[in-house]
Amino acid sequence: MDAATPAASDGPVVDGDSPRRTSWRRALVSGLLLLLVVVAFGWALAGQWSDVVDALRDQSPWVLLGALGLCLLAVWMSFLLWRGTLRALGSPLAVQPAARMFFVAQLGKYVPGSVWPVVVQMRLGKENGIPKQRTALAFLLTLGLSVLVGLLVGVAALPALVEAEGRGVLWGLLALPVLLALLVPRVLNQLLNRGLRLLRRPPLDEPFAGKDMARGVAWTLLFWLVFGLHVWLLAVGLDADPWETLPVAIGGFAVAFSIGPLLVVLPAGAGVREAVLVVLLAGVLTTSEATAVALTSRGLLMATDGLLALGTGLLMRQRD
Repeated sequence: MDAATPAASDGPVVDGDSPRRTSWRRALVSGLLLLLVVVAFGWALAGQWSDVVDALRDQSPWVLLGALGLCLLAVWMSFLLWRGTLRALGSPLAVQPAARMFFVAQLGKYVPGSVWPVVVQMRLGKENGIPKQRTALAFLLTLGLSVLVGLLVGVAALPALVEAEGRGVLWGLLALPVLLALLVPRVLNQLLNRGLRLLRRPPLDEPFAGKDMARGVAWTLLFWLVFGLHVWLLAVGLDADPWETLPVAIGGFAVAFSIGPLLVVLPAGAGVREAVLVVLLAGVLTTSEATAVALTSRGLLMATDGLLALGTGLLMRQRD
């Protein structure tokens, strides 16, 4: 691990890349990256502000507060999943610096390309002595596990999807054995090491054990459940049937959110998540009400990302 503070030199530094200049350049690059993701987040929020405000008018303030609380809890659970993955890879990190890495980088989702969160995480991780490869692996594994489990949870909404799109969607069930196989540690470790070897990178420092995978799957199931409950609460707030809506909300949000990251050109899966949710919720709400729920959900998730990034930034500033 590189030392955080360079050792004192025996003589004056005449090299153009002095430690002070290198530190200044790193700070400049980090600052520009943070500025980029904050501006992109503000731009995305401004672009959807009027639609979100119109959707919010139909909901009780208490429903909105409850749904926001569920979003905050779910994103915090996803942070714990990512931090646990980083620890399993060999880089345990205290909560405060880990939270800064994760929540500030989350704003990178709003920059088209879907690579910016990991770019910001790698930059912030380097400041904490974490190798870039390990940071990138933690990001990709957390995202991959979320998508895999999300698609499995999406089976709960399968009846609504069949009703909306026809029985052709049942062919998707053929992928379930493959998804389940990827959750086996031995299979996952072999695939990761083979991929790293093809990229001419060193193998995993710490292979994943069964307990690591079990813990990761448990956290992922929990945050998909909580995420789905915020959609359920919004739908019930518009008089949807609670029991009929529950599997649609949980499974529908999980599969909609899992599809979003696969379309890398769209910031935070813009439009994809809402379209899938509207299709699924149309069985328990009118189309206009389902659209209102989908837009409200996006607005609350954007507020969640902003609040957690802002809170983490303020906490770190007070610590400094």
